[in-house]
Amino acid sequence: MLRATILLLLLLVLPGAAMATGIDFTVTPGGIEIDALYNGTTITVEGQVPDGSQVVLRFTGKPGEVHMKQKGKVMGLLWMNMNALTFDHVPAVCLVESTAELAGMGAVGAKLGLEGVSDNFVIEPATADRAMLMPEFLKLKRNEGLYREAAGAVKLGEAEGGLRTFSAQVDIPSRLSPGTYAMEVFAVKDGQVAAQGVKSVNARMIGIPSMLADLAFNHGAWYGVLASIIAILSGLAIGLVFQSKGAH
Repeated sequence: MLRATILLLLLLVLPGAAMATGIDFTVTPGGIEIDALYNGTTITVEGQVPDGSQVVLRFTGKPGEVHMKQKGKVMGLLWMNMNALTFDHVPAVCLVESTAELAGMGAVGAKLGLEGVSDNFVIEPATADRAMLMPEFLKLKRNEGLYREAAGAVKLGEAEGGLRTFSAQVDIPSRLSPGTYAMEVFAVKDGQVAAQGVKSVNARMIGIPSMLADLAFNHGAWYGVLASIIAILSGLAIGLVFQSKGAH
C-alpha cells in the first residue's frame, strides 16, 4: 500500500514521471533496529540505472505536523514568543543524496531535493511569512541532522548493456523514530525522470527501548511504578555519593 501511494504521488508531481520505468535496486539492511546503544546506522543502496543517467536517492519518513513558536521583539526591546505556527505535510526525515548537484539536473532536480519537498509544506496560519519561515525551518531540520542534501554521495560504476551500476552508503541519523520509511531511487536523464523505484525500510525498537515503550503505552500503571522506583534508587545513590564525599 505504501509503495503504491508513493508511486502515485510521484506520477502527479514529477516532470516526466509518467514515462519512467522501474529501477532494480537493493537496500541492505532491509530494516533498522533501534536498541539502547543505537546512535545512527548506515544503509547500503545498490542497483542499476539507464546509462547516461544521474542518480538521486531520497530517504523519507511519514509526513506529519510540526508545531513551533515564532519569536519576535516586543516594543523593539524584548524577544518573546509571538505566534503559534504549524507546519503540515512535513516528513520526519528527508535525506537526499545524488551523483551530481541537483541544480545541474534542470527543473526535475529541484523537485527531487529539499526545495521540492518543502513546496508541499502547509504553514498555518495562512498569513505567516512563508518566504521568511521556510528557509529557517529547513535550516533547523538540517542542524538536527534530519534533513540533508549531499551531491557526489552516490557513486556510478561500469556501464554494460545500456545499464550502469550505482552504489551509496546512506548515513541514517540517531534521532530516528520507529516507523516505516521510504527509500526512493530516481534516474534523471535529459531533464526527465527516466526510471524510478521505491522500497520500504522499517525501523523498530528492540531490547530495553521496546520494553519501556510497551510499558508506557500499554501498561501505564506498571510504567509509573517502575519510574518511581528508579527515581527513588537514583536519589539514594546520589545521597550516598555526596555523603561519602562529605566524610572526607
